[in-house]
Amino acid sequence: MLSKGLNDRPPKMEYPKNVEFIKDQPSLINTLLGEKRPLNTLEITELFMEIERNAIGLILLMGLIQVTKDKEIKNYLLKGKKLAEKQVDIFDKLLKENDHFIGFPMTMEVTNSTISPFSERLILFIIATSNQIAISALADALSVSMRRDLASHYFLVIGEVMKYGDEGLKLLIERG
Repeated sequence: MLSKGLNDRPPKMEYPKNVEFIKDQPSLINTLLGEKRPLNTLEITELFMEIERNAIGLILLMGLIQVTKDKEIKNYLLKGKKLAEKQVDIFDKLLKENDHFIGFPMTMEVTNSTISPFSERLILFIIATSNQIAISALADALSVSMRRDLASHYFLVIGEVMKYGDEGLKLLIERG
């Protein structure tokens, strides 16, 4: 895959040629409204990993949507697909704004089967578990991000994922 250029790779950073030290502490106004500093390595890594995780989630959701018969569960999965697409867009835009182009995540084929390999209750459980993992991963990304704009994006996305997860929990409870 690497030799054919099919494998998506994380953004690369050049090794710095010299060390720069901050000379003075910027004011609060300048920090909030002024020019943003470049992304650091940890921030770039977390943005890339959030895109990767959501790309995998999109592939999973695409397959589950086409095999789910229950309309309410299908609508729930469609909401999840939109949420994952939104996250990919947000995080990809942040990388692009900082001159880190990663390209689009590799797409895997989802077969056209309409026979579900899982019960709909298990599908809900898989998605609920994935939400818990997503919240943990987003919180980890938040913990290493030192730019306020990144923190605000992570806070908003965490809230949306939690709300989506709550809706899924209600569906799980309703279906025993």
